[in-house]
Amino acid sequence: MKSRKFKIILCSGGAVAVLLVLAGMYGVHYYRRHIPAELIPDIRAAIAARGEPDPDARLHKFLEGVYGSLDDPANRERAFKGFFNANHIKAMQILVKHSPPTQRQANIEAMSRWVSSYRQNMTPQEQNDLGNYFKSGAGQNSLQAATALFMAQDAVYRASTVPVIMELMTTLQAVHK
Repeated sequence: MKSRKFKIILCSGGAVAVLLVLAGMYGVHYYRRHIPAELIPDIRAAIAARGEPDPDARLHKFLEGVYGSLDDPANRERAFKGFFNANHIKAMQILVKHSPPTQRQANIEAMSRWVSSYRQNMTPQEQNDLGNYFKSGAGQNSLQAATALFMAQDAVYRASTVPVIMELMTTLQAVHK
């Protein structure tokens, strides 16, 4: 009798283990299939930064996770240009959508402050380089693609991100002078 119960328990345990393995494999497949590989660095950086209670520190950790040390002017420039990169824009839209509602607006405001600070602390050479980039064909294409992606979003998303968009446009205006 004990032998029969043992066999039933063993078979049941084996079936559960197989189901768990299959569920795990499906989860990995779903994750890889539905999240484009280009978005993964942003998502990983956001996951690493999510426990930071201060929105500015959370954003700083996120940006460094994607672009590297923000002490390097080249990384700061890459971070700014990322606002006009289609893959980064898509990742940011996903992150805003899935961020906790209590953090969402604080994250947007922190991003707005970062863009403002970036603009105010750029050297004349950095301004010149950024201005030249956005005057180039690649820069113009990225602006057009970013605008199209932004306008394709729902009105609630667009309205909530207005502070960031205003700072981005102010920065573009400043570097075009």
